[in-house]
Amino acid sequence: MFKKLIIGAFTIGCIAASCSDDDDNTLAVNAGEISGGPFEFDVDGEADFVTGISLDASNAVGTNRTWVITDEAGNILGRPGTLEMVEGVNFDDAGPGSCFIWYARFEDDSNITTAATVNEITGTFDLSNSIEVVRNQVVNAGVVSGGPFTFTVGDGVPDRVSGITLDATNAFGENRTWIITNDQGLILGLPGTLEMVEGNDFDGAGDGVCLIWYARYNGTVTGLEVGMNANTIEGDFDLSNAITVNRNQVANAGEISGGPFTFTAGDGIPDRVSGITLDTTNAFGENGTWIITDDQGIILGLPGTLEMVEANDFDGAGTGTCLIWYARYNGTVTGLQAGMNANTVEGDFDLSNAIEVVRN
Repeated sequence: MFKKLIIGAFTIGCIAASCSDDDDNTLAVNAGEISGGPFEFDVDGEADFVTGISLDASNAVGTNRTWVITDEAGNILGRPGTLEMVEGVNFDDAGPGSCFIWYARFEDDSNITTAATVNEITGTFDLSNSIEVVRNQVVNAGVVSGGPFTFTVGDGVPDRVSGITLDATNAFGENRTWIITNDQGLILGLPGTLEMVEGNDFDGAGDGVCLIWYARYNGTVTGLEVGMNANTIEGDFDLSNAITVNRNQVANAGEISGGPFTFTAGDGIPDRVSGITLDTTNAFGENGTWIITDDQGIILGLPGTLEMVEANDFDGAGTGTCLIWYARYNGTVTGLQAGMNANTVEGDFDLSNAIEVVRN
């Protein structure tokens, strides 16, 4: 319908120009012909520029010239003065719909530089054929920012992300959700809101990498469920960029309980601790040992098991204070030997809390 309206406007313009020729001997204008396109873009926040447009001006006539961009109703959206300016227009900013690119030649009596619509153009002018630019609105998830985050997991301390933001300026889609995956895209959770994402405790996930995404989609999609891979979801669906959550598993000794113990030293009666328990709920480490130190941390003994700790006779140690610890560690550590200080052990090493043994 729009093209018919344009043709009608052209006809009126030509008649007006012909009458002017008869009366005032004014030259008729001719815009020539343009080629290129048609163009089709997705409105997704990424810049969309036309290229490769050419103008055949071999038969063009007219004192003045400009390019004109209209919508499909003939409203003039812009008048870039040169082809370079046309090819510098970002059509993504225009939203969904269709644009038409025209070339125009005109004389000084035309209002083409001020008219709001093609139908309002008067005077001596001519528009070339048009090139269509179709702008399709597709699902777009927008952009998320924040992190990356790095946590020590398995230590019983909640690990929660915070400060994540969503730029939904160019986001589009009827439905939305947040998605948490592993580093291979396997869906681990589908928190519906950002508040739910930031309420998630990553401490219980063990070591590894998680990715946080935002998604928008239209209608029904398949594969958007826990246990499926986010990269294989089918339908009108889009994922944002991802935020990385690194979960590092380091040595953790857990917690011991029992005591404190008080003995009379040097009376010849064996002084042995008992009833000590170890909570390894959050303990982690390839290797484990018990450690007995003085109250300054100097290592007095390294009993390998709790049974060996409870078999130790503190009566012969004289007066003073001992501390009992449990330790977990990975690989090789330095300083874990009698005579060294347990507080200066180096490596992936962790000490539990201590139980005091007082020898009076």
